[in-house]
Amino acid sequence: MKSQAESLYVHIPFCEHICRYCDFSKVLFEEKWAFPYVQQLEKEILSFNISKGSLNTIYVGGGTPSCLPSSLLESLLSFLYPYLKEGGEFDLEGNPESLSLEKLLLIKKCGVNRLSIGVQSSDPALLAFMGRKHDFLMAKRSVEDAKKAGFDNISCDLIYGLPNESDATLAKDIDSLLSLDVDHLSTYCLSVSPGTYFYSHKVQEMDQNLAGGQYELILKRLREAGYDRYEVSNFARNGKKSRHNLVYWKDEQYYGAGLGASGYLGKTRYTNTKNLDSYLKGGREGSKDVLDEKGELEDYFLTNLRLEEGFSLKSFKERFGFEFAERYHEALKKPLQEGLAVFGPDSFKATDKGILLLDRLLLALY
Repeated sequence: MKSQAESLYVHIPFCEHICRYCDFSKVLFEEKWAFPYVQQLEKEILSFNISKGSLNTIYVGGGTPSCLPSSLLESLLSFLYPYLKEGGEFDLEGNPESLSLEKLLLIKKCGVNRLSIGVQSSDPALLAFMGRKHDFLMAKRSVEDAKKAGFDNISCDLIYGLPNESDATLAKDIDSLLSLDVDHLSTYCLSVSPGTYFYSHKVQEMDQNLAGGQYELILKRLREAGYDRYEVSNFARNGKKSRHNLVYWKDEQYYGAGLGASGYLGKTRYTNTKNLDSYLKGGREGSKDVLDEKGELEDYFLTNLRLEEGFSLKSFKERFGFEFAERYHEALKKPLQEGLAVFGPDSFKATDKGILLLDRLLLALY
């Protein structure tokens, strides 16, 4: 059976330094690993038998894809580009310290049309605390250089909810981010995960209520500045939503290639090995999970209810074969009374309150 996936995620695990909060598959960059890694990556992608010109989105993430040497980056992007449909979205992540104008011009020449830049904060103390190696001036220069190189679809990331971060510091960060004048912003609350520097050094996450207050500040300020929240953590203006990430949030299928990469094909979710030595020898397999109806429904709710628009009742019935409102009539009584969710003419979605208390809404449906 031919896969219905029309999106590809490509993982580059290499970084010039390891940030203290990062729990993605990553290793410090070494040229002796990078070249054979890209060779294995291309072999894995070829094994999917994807037709050329058939992908709506390609996303190269990491790690830090922009830290690859220019020759290797050009080789990889030139390999990937033919798989993209005309008008498709080709996205690459980068950090300010490895996004020179020369490299940005190269990336643009290779067909990349969207950039995601890890700014994270404008505050020197917070950047140092997170283990970042750039300052805000470097981030600003990267955005300016990206615009000079011809990019008109740029996203910048912000991390909030850091220990002892005040609302005043966050407000300055928001002002700084807005000054970059990009059409997409992603804002993530600090999460401390096992295997990270923060976890081993017992860094505590911000109190949930305080973090919720910071989120509401972000939401208010970005809406006032003309950004539409279309997913819990993501804001766009001028229609510049991340088409690739919408594939995840709409619970659609996608290929995942690279160290520790995840994919979703048919009813199977898979995650590749996180062992670099194994991957370099061609051993990709990590874990697989074949979903039953209950698992599919749980994933569908978990992703789609993060979206501002929720999900279409018609598309729900087409996928699962039954009416959402009929099956969940009893379960939804309390969440609807509490104002956590609403029915539209042909949709079901979480309210602002429901998005803040999403766990409560999901528990009612599970």
